[in-house]
Amino acid sequence: MAALQSWKIAYLVVVELARKYTKALVMGFFIGLSLSLIFWRAYPFISQRWLMPVIHIGMVGSFTPNTLPLSIQKKISFGLTTLATDGSPMPGLATSWVASDSGKVFTFYLRNDLKWHNGKPVVASDINYNIKNVIFTVLNSSTIRAQLNNPYSPFPVILSKPLFQAGLNGFGQYKVSSIKLDGDTVSYLKLIPLSTSDSSLQAEEYRFYQTETTAVTAYKLGEIDEIVDLTSPYDLRSWGKTSVTESTRYNRILTLFFNMSNDTLGDKSVRQALAFAVPEFPEEDAYSPIAKTSWAYTTDKVKKYTTDLKEAKNLLGTDKNSSSSASLTITTFPEYVDTAQAIASNWKSVGIQTNVKVVNALPQTYDVLLTAQDVPPDPDQYPFWHSTQTQTNITGYGNVKIDKLLEDGREELDTNKRKAIYADFQRRLVDDAPAVFLYYAKSYTIRRK
Repeated sequence: MAALQSWKIAYLVVVELARKYTKALVMGFFIGLSLSLIFWRAYPFISQRWLMPVIHIGMVGSFTPNTLPLSIQKKISFGLTTLATDGSPMPGLATSWVASDSGKVFTFYLRNDLKWHNGKPVVASDINYNIKNVIFTVLNSSTIRAQLNNPYSPFPVILSKPLFQAGLNGFGQYKVSSIKLDGDTVSYLKLIPLSTSDSSLQAEEYRFYQTETTAVTAYKLGEIDEIVDLTSPYDLRSWGKTSVTESTRYNRILTLFFNMSNDTLGDKSVRQALAFAVPEFPEEDAYSPIAKTSWAYTTDKVKKYTTDLKEAKNLLGTDKNSSSSASLTITTFPEYVDTAQAIASNWKSVGIQTNVKVVNALPQTYDVLLTAQDVPPDPDQYPFWHSTQTQTNITGYGNVKIDKLLEDGREELDTNKRKAIYADFQRRLVDDAPAVFLYYAKSYTIRRK
């Protein structure tokens, strides 16, 4: 009876309060409902910005918003085309394209289901590539035409460069959440994934460091959880709970470049002798300037300079300019000093006095330059080896036949014919030896477990 009496009293109190504060209760109900709806609408944004797990990544280099590493750019957006692993162009924003007028006109047909990160549809008039001597004409919202002055078969590969609007607005899987600049260079960048349904995606915060040493120090201090694309694992294999992943960069070849104006190096037999006198290295050998993964790569009839000191001495003996007084300097960067010293030791053993000089910037002059050369995805190597390219042909190499092959290769549209052209190019260039292609560079990614 006592319990029943208590329930009656409670009921009467509630009824009286409801009668007295009806207006306030109704308003409270609708305010609560509205706030609940707002919360659930805003929750994905709140989750992305503040609640999503974040990985802190360090990268080495100085970058502006327009020159961010390609690995980051591709997360935010992509180009009219994308690239297959062999360097050939694949559909990107463009579903297909047609070349006409012997490779001077390319017409691209675009997807119609993409939106910029600001919600606006991606249309042909948004294409904003700024390429010298190329005129883009919008035919309709999903078709754009490019007019070139001269035939250029690698053009679709060039258009794999990701497209952006102001503020790094793209249409990729990630969007820019925050960016900080130190002058013109990016010091901090945060990306968040567009999809909130994929639990495997994480927000990514990037910090940029001038040197690998400072990046490693930042990792040890706990500022970052990961460093990508290091040239060495340093002492991090044994540093706390750290995993080290090693990979081979087939688009980066450690190369010895010979200064063709040097009296000693102007002779082909000397260059070949020096190539035969290079010691063996544990990394994977590179036999030509074209990446092993490229559709145009070949080793068929390409000369291989396996270590042969006897052959090196024989070749040097046939050259009237070579003698025990010949002297060369290998100029290189700090990360390649050990490799340079090993080469210098071998060259001394075949009678060429060799010194090693360490620099921090590309020198104006040199005898032999040891550095890593980034290999473009298309086999077109016109900028590096054509005799007219004085700014980028750093060896000063000139060969009429090589010039003709490079000219033909960038004008030919048929892939099989291009492959034959670049096979001949590789054979002739490697035999002439204006450079020695040593091995594919290693890359290391450091992660905190």
